[in-house]
Amino acid sequence: MIFTFRTRTVTALLFATIFSFSVDAQTPAPNTTEWENESLKLRLFYSSDLAKGDTEQLLQDGQISLTGVMGATDTKAAAAARCLRPLLFLRLPPASAPQTETTQPASAGATQVTITPVVSASLLLAELDINCLNAEHAAVNTTLLDNMAEIVSKVPGMRAIAQSSTYTIGWQKIHMAAAQGQPQSGAGTAPSQLYTMGLSTNWNSHLLVWYLTSNSIDMLNRITKTTVRFGRDQASPLYPLVIGNATP
Repeated sequence: MIFTFRTRTVTALLFATIFSFSVDAQTPAPNTTEWENESLKLRLFYSSDLAKGDTEQLLQDGQISLTGVMGATDTKAAAAARCLRPLLFLRLPPASAPQTETTQPASAGATQVTITPVVSASLLLAELDINCLNAEHAAVNTTLLDNMAEIVSKVPGMRAIAQSSTYTIGWQKIHMAAAQGQPQSGAGTAPSQLYTMGLSTNWNSHLLVWYLTSNSIDMLNRITKTTVRFGRDQASPLYPLVIGNATP
């Protein structure tokens, strides 16, 4: 009986330790905000200076319209993109990073003025609608997720700045692509440099895609450190490495 009691005590303590660890793993880090989708069993922990945007405002004629992401020349990827359904849209409010201007002496008594534009940033999480894909006769094949991530480098005016790759977050396989440039559209060319990243994965039979954009490479790298928690796994950064600026 003594042995049984001790065994139960150790088991109870072990359970309490595991439970405590599980609760701690779910606690957002300081200055982060938690977003959860119970049906997907998915959680994000993003920087609190990002604000939620209206996903409906991203849609034009039922399609997502996001500068640097939509308008790809790849016909298969563009067709699949019509089946994206936004789940979460985050953006950096303009007031949080105002435009700055610095001056310094130049040759012949001139003054050089450097203007740093207002920093912009956005993070979009969307799901590919399988029923829509079937209706569009776009078969779900082994390259679909690659194509959805790499769409950022197939927008006119954008070029890849990192080799497309596949990595894992816990046991979850992630596809990544990154690009920079001045995206062109029917309205013309974007006024400033833009940096973009596409991430895609198949989670519990849901085809999920993240698109991150910013006009600052430092800010892009910052929002890529938004953490994600798949099911009961430990929360980890969406992209753990640093992307460099390819501008000479």
